[in-house]
Amino acid sequence: MPADPLDALRLPIVPVEPRPEFAEALLRRLRQVDQPARRTTPTIRYFVKDIDTAIGFYRQHLGFEEEGRTPVFAMLYRGDLRLLLSVPGTHRGGHALPDGTLPTPGGWNRILIQVADLDAAVESLRRAGVHFRDDRPSGVAVRQVLLEDPSGNPIELFEPARGYHERAR
Repeated sequence: MPADPLDALRLPIVPVEPRPEFAEALLRRLRQVDQPARRTTPTIRYFVKDIDTAIGFYRQHLGFEEEGRTPVFAMLYRGDLRLLLSVPGTHRGGHALPDGTLPTPGGWNRILIQVADLDAAVESLRRAGVHFRDDRPSGVAVRQVLLEDPSGNPIELFEPARGYHERAR
């Protein structure tokens, strides 16, 4: 059979190996498609002062994985939680209101992260210089503390008390 004259125009096929973590996460998500009641990914958006500082904080101190970033936006994951970080501004995604008001970091709404040993987590974060709003564990069904990311956004770490349970999926 004669050679196809278009072969000279075709690009070579180059195999691409994705990061193992990405491939595993994609496989988990594909398997979820077969489940009857597909869940949505819980997502939180925080506004931060500096994207690189925020990414470093969430990765180093709280175990988040970076999925993607631009100079003013990042998408991080920790288990099933998606954390979107945005730098406020007049750029697309900066969320300026029609009157020009820009969002600011901080406030009291927060993400909650369960830890197995709250005292050890507090001590480790304290040694790393993380700022706490309240580092004295308190609570009823859980023991909890409140810390801040470098932009002042609150994060609650909690350790379940005896009898604590999650809702069945």
